[in-house]
Amino acid sequence: MKKIFFRNRLSIIGFSLVLFLAAGKTVQASGITEGLKATIDQVINVVTDPQYKNDRATRRTKMKSIIFPKFNFLEMGKRSLGSKNWKEISPEQRKAFVDVFGKLLENSYANKLENYSDEKINYTDEIVKGKYAMVKTEVVRKNDSVNIDYKLIEGSNEWLVYDITVEGVSLIKNYRSQFGKIIHNDSFDVLMDKLNAKIKKLEDGEDSAKDGKEDNNDKI
Repeated sequence: MKKIFFRNRLSIIGFSLVLFLAAGKTVQASGITEGLKATIDQVINVVTDPQYKNDRATRRTKMKSIIFPKFNFLEMGKRSLGSKNWKEISPEQRKAFVDVFGKLLENSYANKLENYSDEKINYTDEIVKGKYAMVKTEVVRKNDSVNIDYKLIEGSNEWLVYDITVEGVSLIKNYRSQFGKIIHNDSFDVLMDKLNAKIKKLEDGEDSAKDGKEDNNDKI
């Protein structure tokens, strides 16, 4: 299974979107898993609703409003930048980075959601340790399946996603590696410029996977 995954060079973000697209079997689901699943029907309705087929802006706005309250972008931003780099930037730069990083993830997900093709997902396990939890899933497609784990942290009112791993590959670690190299070789300002350029490409649809070509949503 891993050979299939890496041979096709499929995007971490690409697989993770299916959490919000189709429900399969659920094993001993608690409020944490149910909280993630609660958005499924709403998202499917938006993605498949004919009235939004030719209204990309409205469709994306609705998808984001449903899905992204489930993510802790501050925690994801801090972890993706790394503790050393996080400490070295000002509070204003931190806020700006989290805002831009959140927008990057939003647009990456939106691009993938628009390519929804009836994937199914089984919720196989849930592990809770204090304020942290993991929901383990299996995405079933036509020719193979992929293991995806969602890491969550307890917020004031609900559990929020702060990382996603696909076949053991962490979304946050993937970004941290890229961000660290850019900051080391250039600067934090250069990283911000690259992120904004990436977001523009995603918003324009330039980095969407087409006709089976490689998905570049997770590459800066």
